[in-house]
Amino acid sequence: MKTNHRLLIADFIVSVEVRRDKSGRLKVYPLPKADGGGTYEVAGINDRYHPVAAEYLKSLINAKKYNEAEAYIRNYLAEYTDIVNNWVKHPAIEAFLRDCVFNRGPKGALRILQLALSVADDGKFGPKTKEALQKALKNPAGLLQALRHAREDYELRIAPPVGARKAFWKGLVNRWVKALEFAQSFL
Repeated sequence: MKTNHRLLIADFIVSVEVRRDKSGRLKVYPLPKADGGGTYEVAGINDRYHPVAAEYLKSLINAKKYNEAEAYIRNYLAEYTDIVNNWVKHPAIEAFLRDCVFNRGPKGALRILQLALSVADDGKFGPKTKEALQKALKNPAGLLQALRHAREDYELRIAPPVGARKAFWKGLVNRWVKALEFAQSFL
């Protein structure tokens, strides 16, 4: 995939994750307790799963270095999700999977892919997954739909919308729809 696509995908992830102040600048967002991502985040980069990056971003924002923070986020997201290039080179599929990697980590994203391909979802990119993916890539639009459904199935399995998590479900579904629409723009 060309670098500009990689960065466009990172820009998409930022666009659906970021919270801004009234002036349009990045802000540190305190997370609700039921979120599971720690105590705060900046554009989805939280102090639980990305502690070093989150603290660095927080320090940039506190120092009012907003442009530097924006550039850091974009590059961080692109690098963090680069593992997808080990699996697939198709821009549309890569776009959707990069979003999955950011939200569910590399193993979670791979399990979503495996669910979409109807292979064992063990989180390992082995020969069966690779073969099934090559077949599925003959119909990338169909694979995107399967990925969208697999993402929901995976989420229902690992973090069902019950109790305090129920409040987040509508936002998650909207996120998946946006990710699908964005990925389809590469078809």
